Amino acid sequence: MAAVGVTDLSSLSLFYRDIKQTSKLSREEEANLSRRWHEHKDREAARELVVANLYGVAAIAREYRHFGLAEGDLIQEGTLGLMHAVKRFDPEKGFRLMTYASWWIRASIHDFILRSWSIVKLGTNKLQRRIFAGLQKAKNAIAAVDGRKADEVGAEYGISGQAYQETAAAFLQRDVSLDVEVEGQTMLDDLASSEASPEELVTASNWHEHQQNQLATVMSVLSPRDRHIVKQRHLSEEPATLKDLSEALGISIERVRQLESRAMKKMKAAVVDIAA
Repeated sequence: MAAVGVTDLSSLSLFYRDIKQTSKLSREEEANLSRRWHEHKDREAARELVVANLYGVAAIAREYRHFGLAEGDLIQEGTLGLMHAVKRFDPEKGFRLMTYASWWIRASIHDFILRSWSIVKLGTNKLQRRIFAGLQKAKNAIAAVDGRKADEVGAEYGISGQAYQETAAAFLQRDVSLDVEVEGQTMLDDLASSEASPEELVTASNWHEHQQNQLATVMSVLSPRDRHIVKQRHLSEEPATLKDLSEALGISIERVRQLESRAMKKMKAAVVDIAA
């Protein structure tokens, strides 16, 4: 299975046109295609499952447009998550594919955002911190239906993977389908919660504190002047221009640019050292 390429506005328009024309699968059709994939490694069956659920990927990807990343890139990363879910999906557990795949799609998009954003931009507003807080939620949901992850998450609660799955099943077996229409809308039209839960707020707070500590650590490798340049250029509500800093520091615009470039390289190296 290959990811769907949606890299510019024209192809994005064509993509939305195509998914609107794609027929949705019934539960029985979905289960039959999944069995063909698992039992016979039928790639065409897997492809049909992916194509029929791309509308769900698009709906989820739209939630993340606030990050300033191309919508086509978000959809492409989400499609990779969908493909991963198709490979693991087991219809015998009673879930619809999109109910299960939505967590893999989000996890893939989250990972893409984390890879794409520089350290000085991570966790700088409430929306972004809410999104990052969702990583643990996605991980737990995946574990609830995937035995290969359940042991890891169960250990965090001091129980076995089997016990974790049995507990989570009481909630997930209700199987609220993302495809069911209510007053002309499906759950896919409004997947994002407008408010963060108490658990998400706590996680977000911890994430923000972690990011602030990490940022302070990497900033400590810079000279006072370089720190000032980075703060003014990347951490201010209204970023300073090179000309502004040139006049304030009494040096040329080109010199400010050089100092900024050097400082960013030092910070990236410090991040690598922290991760090592």
